[in-house]
Amino acid sequence: MKVRHDNLKIDKQKNDLHIKVMPTTKFKTTTITFKFMAPLDNETMTSRSILSKLLVRATKQWPTDKAFTRHLSQLYGAYVNSFVSKFKDKHVITISLELVNERYLKDQTPLFEKGLELFREILCNPLVSNECFDETFVAQEKSLLTKKLEAMVDNKSQISFLNLLKYMFGDQPYRHLATGQVAYISDVTPESLYHTYQSMLQDDYCAVYVVGNVDEEAVQSQIRTYFELKPKQFKLSQVTAAQQGHNLPQEIVEEDEVDQAKLNMGFKFPAQYGDPQYFAIVVFNIMFGGDPSSVLFNEVREKQSLAYSIHSQIDAKNGYMFVLSGVSADKYETAKDTIISEFEKFQKGEFDNDKLELAKKVIISQRQESQDRPKSIIEILNNNILLEEDMSESSYIGGIQQVSREDVIALAQETILDTIYILTKGGSNS
Repeated sequence: MKVRHDNLKIDKQKNDLHIKVMPTTKFKTTTITFKFMAPLDNETMTSRSILSKLLVRATKQWPTDKAFTRHLSQLYGAYVNSFVSKFKDKHVITISLELVNERYLKDQTPLFEKGLELFREILCNPLVSNECFDETFVAQEKSLLTKKLEAMVDNKSQISFLNLLKYMFGDQPYRHLATGQVAYISDVTPESLYHTYQSMLQDDYCAVYVVGNVDEEAVQSQIRTYFELKPKQFKLSQVTAAQQGHNLPQEIVEEDEVDQAKLNMGFKFPAQYGDPQYFAIVVFNIMFGGDPSSVLFNEVREKQSLAYSIHSQIDAKNGYMFVLSGVSADKYETAKDTIISEFEKFQKGEFDNDKLELAKKVIISQRQESQDRPKSIIEILNNNILLEEDMSESSYIGGIQQVSREDVIALAQETILDTIYILTKGGSNS
């Protein structure tokens, strides 16, 4: 598996759009997805988040929620959704349309073409007048996002994870949610959103994916006909832990009104998606805390009853692992020491081979299950943007199966515990 380097052009087809079609008879629906990718930037993430919702609410042809919904129902209950996410060092707006495949209808309505027409309307003819988005819709989406982000203040698990990222990554935009920040919402106007929209169309790297029982060449041709999208280069920059000056690991303890302490840890891997050690990262995570069969789940939660909840999750594209747990306020020191001790056992090779084999089976099973969901297939296809050569399913499964005991030990020995963040019960002044 070869990773791309920062200065390489990404698309294999020079000066061409990134359109990937996966013909399959597994589904009676066809899913069309556009992904617009821009650099992660504090100044633009919130605006892009609001824009993503506006685009799938109304267009010039269907200028109200009701008209838009009625049109979807006329397309045999087509479904449109949008969301924002972080991908490597990019902020991504994903817009998807799922519609019934016309091959399975009694009448021969050209549903796929009607779907493309709808998508073209969403992207090219949003509800804009005088270079401003509709004021009412903008106000509604700003209000909805404000409520959503403010509600997170009460979600101590979410806040403590964001605090871990804050201390680990400093001022880098990677530390923030892709949905944006409350502080920037008031700056968003119908006019500024139009500029955000124009930037999305003109500057973003755009990838298009289609999954369903379709003809690959015909679909490629249709997308080029319907959409005037200019080919772009996909360029990467590195996401790094910003706080380089601190001792490792740095430990931060903060107080709040919490029922249980939140104990979170951030680890830095020596590798990331596209590197030879990538498969060892995936296997190690499942063995360590990424599955109910993991050591953290069994040792910290089940055997020692130190945690109400505990798991590890990875951002393999950037080479990070996060351990997130809820523990009794009076036990967080013991829990912390136990997690570190379990990690050190991997570094010493103190784990059973059957745990390694079980982790591989879990990962391969999860991967095979993901092939039953069009959205998961599209996310997997999208990961190939980061590689010089697309990774096939057999390559992925083969890579997992080949991970050896020595690979896991070597990875653990090179993995660094960067930040420990604890949110616990405070005194009377908290």
